[in-house]
Amino acid sequence: MKKAVAPGMALAAHFLFAGGVALAAGAGADRSGDLLDLLYRFINFALLVIILWVVLKKANIRGLFAARGEEIEKRLEALKTGKEEAERKYRDLEKQVREFERSKKGILDQFRAEGLAEKQRIISEAEARVKQILDQAQSTMVREVESAKDRLRQELLGLAAQKAEEILSKGMTEQDQDRLVDEFIERVGKTH
Repeated sequence: MKKAVAPGMALAAHFLFAGGVALAAGAGADRSGDLLDLLYRFINFALLVIILWVVLKKANIRGLFAARGEEIEKRLEALKTGKEEAERKYRDLEKQVREFERSKKGILDQFRAEGLAEKQRIISEAEARVKQILDQAQSTMVREVESAKDRLRQELLGLAAQKAEEILSKGMTEQDQDRLVDEFIERVGKTH
C-alpha cells in the first residue's frame, strides 16, 4: 500500500506545482475556483489510482499472469510432446507402409508362382484326361474291330459250312457220313 501512495503523492505534488505555476502565470486574475477545481480533480484521480492499485493487488494480477504463463508453458510442453508422439507415429506408419510394400511384392510373386503352378497342374490334368479319353477310344475301337472280326468269322463260318454242306451233300455218300461220325465219336471219347 505504501508503494501505491508514493507514486500518488509524487503525482499530487506535480499537479500542485503545475497548479501553482498556472496560478502565478495568471497573476492577478481570480483563479481560486480553477485551482480548487484542479485540486478536486487531482484528489479524485489520486483516489482512483490508489483504489485501482489496491483492487489489482487484491486480485493478484501478477499471480494470474504467472498462472496463465505456467498454463501456457504446460500447453506448449504438451503440444511439444504431442508433436513428438505424432512424428514417432508417422515414422512408424512410414515404416509399416514400406514393409507392406515389400510384403505386397512378395505376396504378388507368391500368387504368381501359385497361379503358374495351378495352371501347370490344370494343363497336366487336361493332358492326362485327353490321354485317358484317347486310350478309351483306342480300346473301344479295338473291341469294335475284334467284334466285327468275330461277326465276320461267324458269317464266314456260316457261309463256309453252308457251302461245305452243299458240296458235301452233292458228293458225299453214306459211307463217308458214317466214317465222319465214327471219327467224331473217337475224338470226343479221347478228349473226355
